[in-house]
Amino acid sequence: MKRWLPVLFLLAGLGRSFSFARAPQQEDPFNRYLVGIKSGSMEPALTRFAVECRVDLSKVKPRFADGAGSSLTQVNNLATGLRSLETDFYSTAEVWVQGNRVLVESWANSDDVGSEVRYLDCFEDRKLMLAEVIEWHVPLEDEDPSAWGYSRRWERTSDQHLKRTRVEFVDGMERPIPKPKLDADGEKSLEWTPLLGPLTELRLPSSMLK
Repeated sequence: MKRWLPVLFLLAGLGRSFSFARAPQQEDPFNRYLVGIKSGSMEPALTRFAVECRVDLSKVKPRFADGAGSSLTQVNNLATGLRSLETDFYSTAEVWVQGNRVLVESWANSDDVGSEVRYLDCFEDRKLMLAEVIEWHVPLEDEDPSAWGYSRRWERTSDQHLKRTRVEFVDGMERPIPKPKLDADGEKSLEWTPLLGPLTELRLPSSMLK
């Protein structure tokens, strides 16, 4: 199995190519996300997470950003913006602000190795209250056609500590699966921990948080 390393939300990189053969669209989580953006539909994971975050998505208009490397720029059309990036390594963010709560769905992708990382973050007064992260391995042309991901969840407890409350492997549709066979690099990649700090760590454009 090719080495698969998680991509941090703020990932530097240049030179995106769209020539990589990917898994079928229904098995590619990020492509499925973009289809939902275009059609105005939301995936079950997001709607569930929004309820838990106490953000009413029907009453809040999302704001979008994308970019290569550590710089995110607010855009009106996420799909159009991505086509102009021309980089293998890119990040996106979709943000809902309701009162003192902020819900963020962000992606950090590396097309050359088939890595897609989705973050769902819930903030209250800019403090992280709830987070879910899935690191997906989306196979390239010469690999097994099944996408799989490593899913984890953190919740802030009554004593104000973030506690990891769920760990599981999932397929491309987020259904639980047995642990895939991993080589040494794959096992090491599971040790990676995402950013779990305040909202400022995401370095979102300030215009998205008004």
